[in-house]
Amino acid sequence: MKTVPVSKPYLLMSDVSPLEGSTIWMRCNLENGTGPIQYVWQYETRSGNISAFAQGNTSVINVNVNRNHTGWYRCVASNNVNSESSNRLWLDTIFGPDIPQIDVTPYSITKRGYSTLERETVSLLCQAQSNPASQYVWFYNNSQVYTGPQLTITKILRMHTGDYACLAQNTYLNTRSKKSISLTVYCEFDL
Repeated sequence: MKTVPVSKPYLLMSDVSPLEGSTIWMRCNLENGTGPIQYVWQYETRSGNISAFAQGNTSVINVNVNRNHTGWYRCVASNNVNSESSNRLWLDTIFGPDIPQIDVTPYSITKRGYSTLERETVSLLCQAQSNPASQYVWFYNNSQVYTGPQLTITKILRMHTGDYACLAQNTYLNTRSKKSISLTVYCEFDL
């Protein structure tokens, strides 16, 4: 009996933009090919590194998705005649935002938080891991003062002493995360 070569497979996913923490299936579909057929599942990072993350004789696998699964996927089907690879399919994991990180420059650390001197230009940069990317809103003493990742105060004054909070929002998921810091502004003659 003649062994039929495997045809070019095509990859299907139950969801190409899943939420982090969910489970999806991937199926390697074949039109032709005499068994036994082996399947290799490959993952390609943004930098182009390819690795096999699963293999076996089943055409369907389940994947518990986290943010590190974002990337290109393909399946390779082979029998004792030949081997064929599917086209790539992009998996885009949706997540976040994580708790923001706030970077203050220039600054000193005090018991109450951050401190700086009057007349300095102070930059507060907020970053939170998220996909899609976070939208940022800044608050000063609970009042909204700025929209965007970087709040810059030129020639800061003592009246700018207070609590600064960054709210990171993932508008796709309607999720948010917040981080606050305390900033004290000193007159250089106070020191």
